[in-house]
Amino acid sequence: MADTLICVSKETKNRLDLLKRENESYDDVILRLTERDKWAGFGILSERDTDTKRGIKEIRDEIRSRSVDTI
Repeated sequence: MADTLICVSKETKNRLDLLKRENESYDDVILRLTERDKWAGFGILSERDTDTKRGIKEIRDEIRSRSVDTI
């Protein structure tokens, strides 16, 4: 595959640096964050996406439960 050079601002590079995992290239970060799976980007919270999805569901369920209790 041929490489293409793209330019990004320093702010964009700094944001990518924050999202980079150990041993991950900028190309890897961009591919991970732009996957069609809407949960893929949240993998930064967990090494396994299933853990992240489960955690988000638990938080959502807890918030809903509190809302019902308050009402």
